[in-house]
Amino acid sequence: MIDENILDDTSKVIDGSVVIGKHEATFLFKNKSTDELSERIYELLVKQGYKLEVGSKFNATYGKGSKIGRLLLGAFIKRFVFSVKIIKVEGATTLVFSKDGKGYMGGAIGVVQVKNEYNSIISILGEYHSKTTDG
Repeated sequence: MIDENILDDTSKVIDGSVVIGKHEATFLFKNKSTDELSERIYELLVKQGYKLEVGSKFNATYGKGSKIGRLLLGAFIKRFVFSVKIIKVEGATTLVFSKDGKGYMGGAIGVVQVKNEYNSIISILGEYHSKTTDG
């Protein structure tokens, strides 16, 4: 399976420790343990109204909004689902944040809603990364 971020011309690499793509963003933390990072990401997402729906804080699916409402009423009901994976790689902790739902159930409006929510969370994660990492 081909990673869409590899083919995505809009992917951005920021100082070698952040890669932001259309559907997935990767953040490299050199000074955070997996436990510390997973707890902080959990807190950040809960503060934004998300619930841990599946998995553990290290490999989780977070959601916000009604699944059934989105199915029945489309874009009139907001529903966002994102995945978080936190792993230790070569002495650094890696956070992979990705879209689990693209918003297609809500039509064009739903797709834009998911894109905006993804960009908003990526912005929050980017700020956290820049404040807490030493590169």
